[in-house]
Amino acid sequence: MRNDDWRVGVLFSETGVTGAVERTQRAATFLAIDEINRAGGVRGRPIVPIAYNPASIPANYRDMALKLVDQDRVDVVFGCHMSSTRKAALPVIEARGALLFYPTLYEGFEYSRNCIYTGAAPNQNSVQLVQFLTQNYGNRVFLVGSNYVYPYESNRTIADLFLRGGGQVVDEMYVPLALDDASIATIIERIRRTKPDVIYSTVVGDGIVPFFKAFKAAGFDSKHMPIASQSTSEADFRQLAPSVAEGHVTAAPFFSTIDRPQAREFVASYHKAFGDDVLPTAPAEAAYFQVHLFAQALERTGSMALGDLLPALAGVEYDAPQGLVKIDGATNHTHLWPRVAKVNANGEYDIVYDPSVRVAPDPFMLEYRPESAMSATRDAVGL
Repeated sequence: MRNDDWRVGVLFSETGVTGAVERTQRAATFLAIDEINRAGGVRGRPIVPIAYNPASIPANYRDMALKLVDQDRVDVVFGCHMSSTRKAALPVIEARGALLFYPTLYEGFEYSRNCIYTGAAPNQNSVQLVQFLTQNYGNRVFLVGSNYVYPYESNRTIADLFLRGGGQVVDEMYVPLALDDASIATIIERIRRTKPDVIYSTVVGDGIVPFFKAFKAAGFDSKHMPIASQSTSEADFRQLAPSVAEGHVTAAPFFSTIDRPQAREFVASYHKAFGDDVLPTAPAEAAYFQVHLFAQALERTGSMALGDLLPALAGVEYDAPQGLVKIDGATNHTHLWPRVAKVNANGEYDIVYDPSVRVAPDPFMLEYRPESAMSATRDAVGL
């Protein structure tokens, strides 16, 4: 390692329950680093990643974050996927005065001076998703999730949004992260009994695929009762037959089918670097653009110190695949472009709601009011 390298940590799992989606985030991180280095690096110096595989185990993220900052002497870490892994690593990052870039949608209601949140907060996906679901399917929702922090908190937000709109939560249940056949059978039985209009799923990782297969095998019709899941991505749907995936719904700032030059270029570069088998996910797109935001801030400061990077990050923008993004200096969250999409008969996402409005982060949902938010959206898109 040369003394003039910019060393950064990369902490995404290649194996374990969330390995499929985290591999896309890891790949997108390396793609961005390679692009920056091929363009001359930052101030003529290359970014050099030091990467570890935490294997989707929260304690490993903590231990490897400690290794990165104490032994490898890095000040910036890109990584983590599940909220449980972020919460495991972040105390180490905070204690050492380092900075974590976290590129995954999450439950909100958090702030850390030592974390830049580039995934969607609830007002940038959950609000738009519930509006679409209630307007197109109905207001009776069944909530199911994996048994850890994000599903509980996300389901609480979704339930509140449905209830504020006059809806009803017909059932709520949580299943092991390592989802077994008995738990899947229980989910299916409770869906059959409660007959919801929509299922909101925060099942994550390897359990996603068998859950969707069991849903289809049970004879449920996604055209009238879809699974809406923000924790299900292209990486998961590529493991399902199109007939199983078709009709289900999600919300995110980025889909690989977005018709923007920047999006098409990103998808093409991703495929060229890593092959055609895996599509870049929304968490991968956030992992990609956050490296570019970091590089722009580093170009300004020439310093990896937290006190130098934070104000610089609040002063830069990047034309990401989803649209022009920037960091909000007050919350350390990101201005993003919410969209809702449905899986079509080819297993690809059709974007069914795109207001083309960049939404400021409101991670604590302080300003959200259902009526005013819907009116503002209609005004913004000329409806």
